[in-house]
Amino acid sequence: MTMGRVGIVLVLSLLLALPVSADSYNSAYYKPAVNRTTQTDFAPYMSSVRESLQKNWHPPDIIQEGHVTVLFKLDRGGRIISSQILESSGNEIFDESALDALKRSEPFGNFPEQSPREALTINYSFDSSLVSTDKMKEYMKQSDRYYYSDRNEALKYINLAINEVSGDERAYFLYEKRSKIKNALGDTKGAEEDLALYKDLKNKVDIKRVHAIKHQAEIENTPFAYFYLAYSYEQIHDYENAIHAINKAIDMTELNNQYKRYRTELVKKYEI
Repeated sequence: MTMGRVGIVLVLSLLLALPVSADSYNSAYYKPAVNRTTQTDFAPYMSSVRESLQKNWHPPDIIQEGHVTVLFKLDRGGRIISSQILESSGNEIFDESALDALKRSEPFGNFPEQSPREALTINYSFDSSLVSTDKMKEYMKQSDRYYYSDRNEALKYINLAINEVSGDERAYFLYEKRSKIKNALGDTKGAEEDLALYKDLKNKVDIKRVHAIKHQAEIENTPFAYFYLAYSYEQIHDYENAIHAINKAIDMTELNNQYKRYRTELVKKYEI
């Protein structure tokens, strides 16, 4: 059994306390009080929003699992009034991919005619995982669960996870996990072999990924596409090409302070 490119789960909720200031976030954002009429009126619209975001989101496959929540407000024409990261994934590229999906999806379409609303605030969660089979995910959880209490059990479950995706080099991260378990069990040689396999597979995947991302960036020709390309080059320590890519991103947008800061970081690494 092989893994898909990425497993994606998208969660969307409608927030009805309409205008909301940036300082008034609270639990009501996660458990909005909605009446039946509003839910019925906006059900098709919200489905359309979800479909647009799912179609236009291209999550970077650079982290094993990611979750980011975005808060954005639409006007009656479905154009974005404001947007911000409400809950970060901890990975800048992953967060940026969510905001990029919003830009690609705009405009989302007009509100239902019968609605008196002038604006709509939406809380949207983007989730992705390289763990694309339920069995593999469960085996990984069990392995992590037993790591501190019974490492032989932990090893058994990580072996099951590896067997579940046998032959798929994108499961390289499993070998790093198994290396850690073997090392804890005193199997130094086995740990070293798994670590070497992890590095070899990861390097192959990273190089293939960079080639694919470079091709995509040349087709899309957007700031985010080159930002992502720069980050991908950084992962394989090719700082020269990373700087070249981020320079393209900077040249393509006036809102480039974030990209300039990133370029400074890359130049420092290149000069070391």
